[in-house]
Amino acid sequence: MLKQVIIPLTLLMLGGCVTQPVAPPKPSLVDGNGLPPTAMINHLSQRIVTELVKQNDALRSDQPIVVATPVLVGDMSSTNALAQQLQQGLMTSLHQFQFNVVDLNLGDGLRVTADGDFILTRDWQKLSSNLPVEHLLVSTMSLTTNGMAINARIVNVSNNRVVSTSQTFVTQKELGNYMQLSEQVISQDGILYRQASPGMNEVRVLGDGK
Repeated sequence: MLKQVIIPLTLLMLGGCVTQPVAPPKPSLVDGNGLPPTAMINHLSQRIVTELVKQNDALRSDQPIVVATPVLVGDMSSTNALAQQLQQGLMTSLHQFQFNVVDLNLGDGLRVTADGDFILTRDWQKLSSNLPVEHLLVSTMSLTTNGMAINARIVNVSNNRVVSTSQTFVTQKELGNYMQLSEQVISQDGILYRQASPGMNEVRVLGDGK
């Protein structure tokens, strides 16, 4: 369940009226055409957050919010390299809209090593506890033959209420360094299938080891 996150969260009480966050400057390329792949993820993040701000009916900009890693809609637990990069972009975009973003990956202490000084971690045992967070930004991704549909929503973990939603679609051409059209011959459950032509199955996200 959403309430049972990895680390204990201390819920805040809702109160006061909803305030409108200050919008950052509009991107120079409204549709994202011509942007390099990495910049396109940043543009995509801003597009999603802009829609979330428009649809928001409860979250105040001073209330802490955590951005969860986007997951595949099929099982709600698998993710990929694109999703992990998108998570970072969503955190940046929310902060640009002056929301109070909490970073769950911040460890409980700085680790000084011969390879560098580190504080970010994905080890839940090294994470800070008792974070005062009540809202989460969660996202699901659905792969298609030519791209990916992304549904994002801000949820109040105290009552599972959805306070804002966003829907968007990104094509494989827009993120060619992250997504690849399917091959003509594909393998499913150990069986090879030959399609009439490439690109007839779901796109493949690069860098996810699959």
